[in-house]
Order: sequence, then C-alpha cells, then structure tokens
Amino acid sequence: MIAVAINEVSNLVMCVSVIMMYVYLYGDKTKVVHKWSFVGHWTLKLGLIGIICGSALNVLTLSDPPMTEVVLNVGLAMTFVWAYLFHRKMFNEKLRK
Repeated sequence: MIAVAINEVSNLVMCVSVIMMYVYLYGDKTKVVHKWSFVGHWTLKLGLIGIICGSALNVLTLSDPPMTEVVLNVGLAMTFVWAYLFHRKMFNEKLRK
C-alpha cells in the first residue's frame, strides 16, 4: 500500500513537472527548440508527451508496480523537477543579460 502511495506521488510530480517543461519549451515560438531539425524537435515533443500521458495514466489507474519501478519513478520525478527548474533559471538569467 505504501508503494502505491509513493508511486502516485512520484507520478503526479513527474506529470506536473513535465507539463511545465513542455509549456516552457513549446509555449513560446521564440524558443530555440523551434529551430531544431524535424527529428530533434519531434523526438523531444513526443517524448515529453509520452511521459505526461504515461505518468497521468499511472496516477489515474492507481498502478501497483514492483518496488524497482517505484524507485525508478521517484528518481525520474526528481530529475524532471530539477530539469525544469534548471532550464527556467538558466535561460531566464541569459535573457536578463
């Protein structure tokens, strides 16, 4: 039961942080991601969408994965929160200079 709760929280955090990153990267047509090649642009876009959908479905279905997957989900959630905060801080500081 505790593994399900930890998995729920980590998937919710992952879903929200990746949505925020998606909006940050694709919400403004002036971002560098729009200048990438077709393959680079769509690989990132579809990858982020896949993570959003997968983590949202895990939350909605109350999935009960093995403990190894719970640990993986916690690690991914923490990494995506860090990535969003890092990109936002780094690129906003570059714009101010």
